[in-house]
Amino acid sequence: MATGRAIKNRIRSTQSIRQITKAMEAVSAVKMRKSEAAAIKGRPYALHAISILKHIQDSLGELPEGSPLFSAQGGRGKALLVVVTSDKGLAGSFNSNVIRKAEQILKESNADILAIGKRGRDYFARKGKHIVKSYDTIGDYAEMKQAEHISKDIIALFESKTYDKIDVVYTTFISALKQEATLRPLLPLNTDTVRAVIENIIPATGKFSELRETALNDDYDFKFEPNPEEIVKNLVPALVEIEVFHSILEANASEHAARMVAMKNASENAMDMIGSLTISYNKARQAQITKELIEITSGKETLANAE
Repeated sequence: MATGRAIKNRIRSTQSIRQITKAMEAVSAVKMRKSEAAAIKGRPYALHAISILKHIQDSLGELPEGSPLFSAQGGRGKALLVVVTSDKGLAGSFNSNVIRKAEQILKESNADILAIGKRGRDYFARKGKHIVKSYDTIGDYAEMKQAEHISKDIIALFESKTYDKIDVVYTTFISALKQEATLRPLLPLNTDTVRAVIENIIPATGKFSELRETALNDDYDFKFEPNPEEIVKNLVPALVEIEVFHSILEANASEHAARMVAMKNASENAMDMIGSLTISYNKARQAQITKELIEITSGKETLANAE
């Protein structure tokens, strides 16, 4: 059995660790609430933005040919996978779930990687995957200008005929206790892509879920000025930017929620360990006291017998 002093030192160390995890839990809770608000409030905006493209298609019967983003550009079937992870760790299974989802896709398509976040970049670099571009230092709260820069690079890769297909893997924020790794098509834009984007942006249940059916089934009649081709030419890059920004917002909220839960579990485990160590310390202290009493009693008896 460890000595009382050693156990007491372990108790102090565990208490210090618990103070850190409690502080990290509180900080993550604040960041999660802010990121959650941004992600949830952004869902209707992202939904209606992509719905515009669906309305154009419904009104015309097909998507106009005014943008090269509507069909594969001759990249010989090559695919690109955008993987959205975090720059930091200590977030439970947040990053591992996204990476696991990406690996399942890579087994089927052997796609190249465009990494948003250090964790995904470092992991796939160690695995020897071809990382076309990587972006880090996004921060705790993503900004639109960051998404604009990333979306321009994605569009350029597609329009240069390097890739025929671009998908994105990110984490959808469902609640503080539940986040889900999600695969979503990004380019080319077509009927199936638009529908999949709408279905992924709005959850099946919960806040804003009623917008899903409205976006998928409405039948507005649009009139276009000057013409559909010109509108689409200017609209599509903005829609891709919104999709990328939405993915990062959802990932931000999910990261902070996962870290909050991980730190909460760590704090609870630290309390359990402190309780167990305290019991061990009391047992060790009791054993030491008993030993000392036995020694005193034995010494007294020895002196009495000597007299």
